[in-house]
Amino acid sequence: MAREPQISTGPEWADDALPACAVGMDLLRRFEAARPNDYAFLQAQDFVDLVTSAFVGIPEWDAFIEHCETCEDCKK
Repeated sequence: MAREPQISTGPEWADDALPACAVGMDLLRRFEAARPNDYAFLQAQDFVDLVTSAFVGIPEWDAFIEHCETCEDCKK
């Protein structure tokens, strides 16, 4: 059984302060796995206005944005 990757660098969130639903968090973990150095630079501001984040144009981040823009459960 595959183990879910753990977010270990970059921002840390309490369970009640996650920036996205379970699907969104999976996409964020994929961003972390593909781009650990970029992930390490994530800041709270990057979640306030996703489309002006410095990470726009990175495919994994763009997938996260696309999900968050259409998901009613994701926190903005």
